[in-house]
Amino acid sequence: MARSVKPQRKSAGKATRSSSKVASSQSARGKKAQTPPSPPIRRKPTADEIAYRNALTQYEGAVKLLSENHFAKARNVFEKLVDTATPDLAQRARMYLNVCNQRIARPAVQLKSADDHYNYGVQLANQGMLDDAEEYLQKALKLASHLDYIHYALASTSALRENAEQAMEHLEHAIELNRRNRYLAQNDPDFSTLSEDPRFTELLYPEKPV
Repeated sequence: MARSVKPQRKSAGKATRSSSKVASSQSARGKKAQTPPSPPIRRKPTADEIAYRNALTQYEGAVKLLSENHFAKARNVFEKLVDTATPDLAQRARMYLNVCNQRIARPAVQLKSADDHYNYGVQLANQGMLDDAEEYLQKALKLASHLDYIHYALASTSALRENAEQAMEHLEHAIELNRRNRYLAQNDPDFSTLSEDPRFTELLYPEKPV
């Protein structure tokens, strides 16, 4: 009679130990995956890169000066950049340098009369060159202090330069010489900086409300 062969049982202890090894291996891999990457090594900028950054800062400052109508100061910076900056930055600086030179250029003809200086002063004011505009308007005033429109132009320019005292002085003279200037000033945006000044309101609207 043949013997029946009993199937061999696998050792539970070995299976448990094998599962523990797998779990430990997976845990180790998980820990490795959770380790944050080391920060990248930052290199020091080269001398050329530092020089370019400095030139770019100067360029941006000069552009701001130009936008604020400080043409002479901006021109000085652009002139240096044309000679020292990289080709691309030097080219942009050269373009703005030409703009500065055009704004600063003096008239080719000699100004003689009060109206010559007045007209040129108004032209400069319209271009945003307020300091130069005031210079020529003051010359016009010395030649003809009795002309109301010169006082009015000086009042307008002074208001744009936020010089309230000088603006009020010239506007008062302009109105004394010609009452029409009171109504012009009421709708003139150049005097917006004086809108909250009680002296300005009293000068333009002297009539007491009913």
